[in-house]
Amino acid sequence: MLDILLDAIKRTFKSRLLPIALIYLVLFGTLTHRLFVLQILEGPTHAEEYEYKKSQSREIKSTRGNIYDRNGMLLASNTLSYSVVMDDTYEIKSDNQRNAVIHKMIQIIESNGDTLDNPFYITYTEDEGFKFTVSGSALTRFKKTAYAYALENNRLTEEQENATAEEVYYFLKDGTKQYPMFGISDDYTIEETLKIMSVRFALFSNYPKFMQLTVASNVSDGTVAMIMENLADLPGVQIKQKTKRVYHDSIYFAHMLGYTGFISSEELDKYNAEKGEKYYNSTDIVGKTGLEKEFEEYLAGEKGSENVTVNESGKVIEIVDRIEPVAGNDIYLTIDGKLQKAAYHILEKRIAGILLDHLRPDLNYGTKGESASEIYTPIYEVYYALIDNNIIDIKRISDLPSNASDLEKRISNRVHGKFTDAKAQLFSKLNSLLSYDNEITNKKAGDMEDFLDYIYEVLTKQKVILLNNIDKDDVNLKSYQNNKLPLNRFLQYALANNYIDLSKLGVDTYFSSEELYQKLLDYTWEYLDKDSTFNKKIYRYLVFSYKLTGTEICLLLFAQGVLEYNEEDIRKLESGAISAYSFMESKIRSLEITPAMLALEPCSGSIVVTDVNTGDVLAMVTYPSYDNNMLANKVDGDYYNWLYSDKSLPWMNRPTTQLIAPGSTFKMVTAFAGLEEGVISPDEKILDLGIFQKVTLPVKCHIYPRTHGAIDVRDAIKMSCNYFFYETGYRLSIDGKGEYNDQLGLSRIKKYASLFGLDSTSGVEVGEAMPNVSDKDPIRSTIGQGTNIYTPVQLSKYISTLANRGTNYKLTLLNRILNKDGSIVLKNEPVVDKDLTNIKNSTWDSVLKGLYKVANESRGSVYRLYGNYDVTVAGKTGTAQISLSKPNHALFVSFAPYEDPEVSVTVVIPNGHTSGNAAETAKDIYDLYFNLENEENLVAKEAILPENNIAAFSD
Repeated sequence: MLDILLDAIKRTFKSRLLPIALIYLVLFGTLTHRLFVLQILEGPTHAEEYEYKKSQSREIKSTRGNIYDRNGMLLASNTLSYSVVMDDTYEIKSDNQRNAVIHKMIQIIESNGDTLDNPFYITYTEDEGFKFTVSGSALTRFKKTAYAYALENNRLTEEQENATAEEVYYFLKDGTKQYPMFGISDDYTIEETLKIMSVRFALFSNYPKFMQLTVASNVSDGTVAMIMENLADLPGVQIKQKTKRVYHDSIYFAHMLGYTGFISSEELDKYNAEKGEKYYNSTDIVGKTGLEKEFEEYLAGEKGSENVTVNESGKVIEIVDRIEPVAGNDIYLTIDGKLQKAAYHILEKRIAGILLDHLRPDLNYGTKGESASEIYTPIYEVYYALIDNNIIDIKRISDLPSNASDLEKRISNRVHGKFTDAKAQLFSKLNSLLSYDNEITNKKAGDMEDFLDYIYEVLTKQKVILLNNIDKDDVNLKSYQNNKLPLNRFLQYALANNYIDLSKLGVDTYFSSEELYQKLLDYTWEYLDKDSTFNKKIYRYLVFSYKLTGTEICLLLFAQGVLEYNEEDIRKLESGAISAYSFMESKIRSLEITPAMLALEPCSGSIVVTDVNTGDVLAMVTYPSYDNNMLANKVDGDYYNWLYSDKSLPWMNRPTTQLIAPGSTFKMVTAFAGLEEGVISPDEKILDLGIFQKVTLPVKCHIYPRTHGAIDVRDAIKMSCNYFFYETGYRLSIDGKGEYNDQLGLSRIKKYASLFGLDSTSGVEVGEAMPNVSDKDPIRSTIGQGTNIYTPVQLSKYISTLANRGTNYKLTLLNRILNKDGSIVLKNEPVVDKDLTNIKNSTWDSVLKGLYKVANESRGSVYRLYGNYDVTVAGKTGTAQISLSKPNHALFVSFAPYEDPEVSVTVVIPNGHTSGNAAETAKDIYDLYFNLENEENLVAKEAILPENNIAAFSD
């Protein structure tokens, strides 16, 4: 046996295959060892190396700089918040999966009361279908992005350019075979599809692609928790900590500071063009309005960056290096925050007092329609204003929430019953007035006139009546407009002549003329039934026909939470122990119901306080205001809708954008023109004849039939004598040949208005409307009429220049800019805008003496206010008439102390009745500035009634 084994071994060693086998064995062993090392010993290392794909650079947002007042009061800063962000991740392999993830994410966000950030420019309603929310270049830009894959030579085709909102919607939803888009299933509703589409579109247009998209910012804890719980089902979705812009005491500074928000496509192009690089991207937040916008370059800071390594799925494996961002600079304003806040309260109190002073318990409108001198506000206008300005929610009355209180159910059901009955009666009356054979015109329809006029307005606005197709001189159109043709007859005429868009009526087959007319009426009734404006008109009808009582209106304020629930007040109202008039008067007096809420006349105003020796604006108040925190970073839709539907226009920055006739505050310009051009002299006296008859259309002095007698320029300013300035304007218009020349007079007036900066903006660093120096009627222009219009800041610049005797400073809101180390980046220095050095001393003496006399001599316009005042104030009143149906505008421009001027105060109260009301408001500001009155008393929440309603204030 052993021999056989040895023999086999000998044969094996002698075999030619042995070397080959040994070679294979060695190779196999080597391979096995190598595989062991690679897979077992070094496997994790190589697996990690295999994942390395490429490096990417991504930005790190900087922190926005703070904004302070001149004394270091913090006005705008940043706080940490949470945002939902999303990557365009490679982990999602299909459109269906991507859309499902987005849909679930949206449901989580909205279930917690949060909203999406990304704007989308298509909306849908059942009534109006698909609509674009932008137009012009913004719409073109949107379409170019939507059709990006299908453009020809980077241009929209004619078909794409003319695409409707519905066509763009379906292109993005489904795409085409050649250009597949978002592939959103029909299983989603149109509303759900639009939301999914808004996120898909934002991801689609996001650049660079690896940058995360912020889907919802400043989300609630509930959203954070639910997103974190569902991360496994939400690939690409994350929660990130970010900074949120916060405005402190925002209501006082909102218009000045503005707010921040996500950059728009237009802003993206603009800012990147300015920088010459793609520095900004669609995820950036920038200043949208106010100082936030104007100082974006300083506030934004500098972004940092980090180089990261990502795998093929786009997942970050490693941060290679990092450059830290640089925080934005801090801005210090010229504004005195305490003064600004107190001035806001003073203005609100004074406006409320004016409103109360003209409030009447009946339907007495005073001189409305005949004269603007003594217009009253009936209490019924107050009751209706609460409905008209949406303080009382009429939708809530008809559709009570499940948590409605017993009071709300009781009052709402009662009121809704009255509304329903009135609506049925009105429809019946209107149906009769619009019957085929009716002959009653709108004017003769009594209390239905307003409703008939509104029906015509609706049909025109909805382009059912194709008004552009009707000749303006059309006999029937003119006959209707002149109340000679009934509305039903005009509508029948329009139908017969193809001036009605039948597609709006759903007409696609033949109908007789009567059937077509009935179709038009059916459309009208269906539209009006859902129209909130028409429903408000029904409520007005109820209020003014005494069917809806003031008591019910007052109780609705408690029921809907406008006023804090007060059982005693409710009991007194229901028992009649207190009248609705007295109750409402007390709530206006206590400012629980504010002028802004009512949006009656007056309901708004401006105050500008300026350092006359530097041009620094110390306060720039606009009333009413809004909370810019509701718009910062992302816009709250409901708040935004309120802001732009509120009839008191809280979004308007009145000191810088409300152009208003200056009234008699312009008379100093005329005085300068007359004195410097030599048509009057400082001591010349002109006899006031009451009516100036040297022009074709004679004009009267404001105190006619009384007169001011023979007065010089100083007393003309003091008593605001129109006649004196009419004569001055007339002389300025006499040319070298002794002939009257309108344009000569206007050019001379404009020359001096320009010297005071009234032909240009004031210099403040926020958006400002352009003024207009009058270009017609030099006689009326001399007293601030004609086409003179200026903003309060422009009038402030003007009076400040008068105060400092000719140094025309540009107004400014900027004090200094510091970096985070406290080093000065920019120190703002006073800038002189115009040169008034050539004006004679005698002219300055005369005009300034006149301004002194206004406040400090008997018969001066505001002597009763300032005659024995602790500080010598100089100023000029102005009352600008708008129409016979609206109260006059009230203006007062002033400065103090007269002996050594420090500060100017300009007050403008639109529809403020008389300039005395503006002068009284200014006095409160001087009390505050010079510490002459207790601040708590000045700002206490209680309306102050006017003290001086005298004729002198109607200059």
